[in-house]
Amino acid sequence: MQSERLWSRRVGLMRLIAVLIVCSLVWLDAPSAWADHESSKQPPLWTTLDEAERLATMEVPGGMVVIPDGVFVMGSDPRKDRAAGPQEQPQHQVYLDTFKIDRFEVSNVEYLRFVLGTGADWPKFWRENPFPEKAALHPVINVSWYDADAFCRWAGKRLPTEAEWEKAARGVDGRIFPWGNEPAGWIKSNIAHPGSKRGFKYPPLANINRYDKGASPYGVYQMAGNVSEWVSDWFDPEYYRHGHDKNPQGPPTGELKVFRGGSWNEDPEVARSAGRNGGLPGRESYLTGFRCAKSGDDGIGGASTVDQDHAAQKVMRLSE
Repeated sequence: MQSERLWSRRVGLMRLIAVLIVCSLVWLDAPSAWADHESSKQPPLWTTLDEAERLATMEVPGGMVVIPDGVFVMGSDPRKDRAAGPQEQPQHQVYLDTFKIDRFEVSNVEYLRFVLGTGADWPKFWRENPFPEKAALHPVINVSWYDADAFCRWAGKRLPTEAEWEKAARGVDGRIFPWGNEPAGWIKSNIAHPGSKRGFKYPPLANINRYDKGASPYGVYQMAGNVSEWVSDWFDPEYYRHGHDKNPQGPPTGELKVFRGGSWNEDPEVARSAGRNGGLPGRESYLTGFRCAKSGDDGIGGASTVDQDHAAQKVMRLSE
């Protein structure tokens, strides 16, 4: 009887030792998994990426074009351009220092990075996702002048002046459109034609890198059609009559800001390179977007690299 009790105790002790061995093996394996949560190393992503963050990592055609210093013909001559308006006259020569301008209009993807980096409001037409992938390379729309100015500063750039925009669009020879004097055609621009004005559920925009046959003499895309574009100047219909012929910055104050270039739903004459329009700086339109510029070789943009780094950090983990 005593031997049976002794044997039973031995069996129980052996079982206890086996349990402890198994537990110790599990414990030895566990710290690496637990330690990741305590360490500075980012744990692996176990869930799918948020759609906004995924879209923000998409590759976008970009780059800036250098516009050399020198004189160009600004404004319109009604003897050569029957659509010339009084706010475009007189035609005159203007000298500009060297500057750079975005080759393409600012896209939805680029503006999304700004939104993620700064907490700025989403433009209208963006939804929860925020926009379908097929619209990723469309120019951003429904942005006010203030929004456009804030984006360019965040990006280390600025809005172009009215004179810079016009030189980048038409070159130095006073041509009516970026490609020359012949009217806009379907293969050169996303612009309305007689009888073709369209309503919209979502505007029939084109990707920012479309219409290479309509690029300006400097290779800048879509300076006619797709979306009209905010520039930095206040609008004054009499400004050309005051003799501003060297690096004009526009009036010091005003009520309206200039936008240029015509849009997908406007007549071709609106898309002429010399055409001038003005809108309240708080205006948000499905016809209007923007592009940015820099002065000289280095630019004068006001956005700090810290701001851009914050945006980069928000999307960096998506590419790891």
